Amino acid sequence: AKGLDNLLSEMSRPEKLSTISKTSTDWDLFKSKNADEALKEQLESRAEGNEAFLVKKDFLDRVDHRKFELEKQERDRERASRGK
Repeated sequence: AKGLDNLLSEMSRPEKLSTISKTSTDWDLFKSKNADEALKEQLESRAEGNEAFLVKKDFLDRVDHRKFELEKQERDRERASRGK
């Protein structure tokens, strides 16, 4: 019962905001209040441009996943050939 009481007391506490979530919220608020059309266009073009961090990160994640899949296929082929 003591563990259940601790669990219930933790659930009733307010949720703590991480620095990243707070920063993200603050940035979204700033953009919605202060962004004129030129700033919105600039932010969108940079977010979609070749220099954008997230675009690069997504690309590298896809490449890493593809390499993993190719290596996995090769390992599976080797296992299958040893099993015969």
